[in-house]
Amino acid sequence: MDYQVKYDRITRSKLRRRKKVGRVLNATTSFFNAWFSYICVLVTAAAFACFYLQSFFFYVLALLLSIPVISYNVTSHTFRRLETSVAFSCTSCSRGGGCDLTVTVDNPCIFPVSCFELTLYLDSPFYGGMEPVTHSFQLKAKKKNILRFPVKFDKYGIYNATVTSVRAFDHLHLFSFDKKPSTVTGITVMPEGGPSSEEFEFLKDEGFDEFTDNERRGNHSSNVNDIREYIPGDRLSRIHWKLTEKLDKLIVKENEATSSNEFTVLLELYQPSEEECLRSYVESGGKDDGLYHTLDNAIERAYSISLRLIEEGEQFTFMFYDGRDDFTSSRIGSREALDDILTRAFYCGSYDRKDLALTVYTAAGLDRGTLIHVG
Repeated sequence: MDYQVKYDRITRSKLRRRKKVGRVLNATTSFFNAWFSYICVLVTAAAFACFYLQSFFFYVLALLLSIPVISYNVTSHTFRRLETSVAFSCTSCSRGGGCDLTVTVDNPCIFPVSCFELTLYLDSPFYGGMEPVTHSFQLKAKKKNILRFPVKFDKYGIYNATVTSVRAFDHLHLFSFDKKPSTVTGITVMPEGGPSSEEFEFLKDEGFDEFTDNERRGNHSSNVNDIREYIPGDRLSRIHWKLTEKLDKLIVKENEATSSNEFTVLLELYQPSEEECLRSYVESGGKDDGLYHTLDNAIERAYSISLRLIEEGEQFTFMFYDGRDDFTSSRIGSREALDDILTRAFYCGSYDRKDLALTVYTAAGLDRGTLIHVG
């Protein structure tokens, strides 16, 4: 997961410092040390009070007995009113882009919290999760206490940030209060490229003679209203190839209906295992990390091909296999519909078996029309 989400240098330094602070706090204010110190002071005050029989020492003893009760109730009251939230500064970004991850702990009470611990977890359905990180800090009274982490995303997908648990200690560190808020926020890392500029044979083959080829599988239209010479910017799928060949100049059809061909873009959610990627990387002498980007490259290519089909005016089916037992598909006619189905794919887990979706697709007898397999 470290390969997909990265903190910047300053943030990594802050995280290291926070871990050190947390270790120091746990070592110097552990429950054993806190209770041992308190009991020692309490026994000493009781001994002085019994030996000297002075009112001052009895007052000190009474104060020592009441302090834990006061500390417990004050911290408990404050902890119940704490509100924790986590949010990315944007809902989506591009690959290689970044944003701020902000964790806010709102303390509306007049009492501060001397030691507060918050555990943050980042994960992706495609790539799993990073190791949870616990942050230790103080909460100021009547204030929104904010932690801000600039993060960078190097791979496509959905990323979720979760506050899995929070803990507060009283001022004497004798008691702790725990809660699991499970506060979650997400961000989508989407491709932002344009339509593919490749020359696809399946688009060229769409031209036909409306008088002789009407029954041919994959015909582009059932009705042709007119024909004319090609104008720069016309779609390749509108070119009348037979008349173009006869007349020795590009002829374009004016079609009444859209394509009757069944185009299907099948995206493989295939990503080699981390061990396989690492082995390949080591064998290449640290020069080739291509396997790490297998799924990324497939998503990018499927997206650009789909945009090309949309640009050509084609209605098509975008499909992916969830790696377990089912296909998810959607009829695509616009970029918004494409973004929606791709986002749904991001919620599925990846698999490490090459061409798994194609194998299941063929075995299920779904092979019809023109299949564009990307993986």
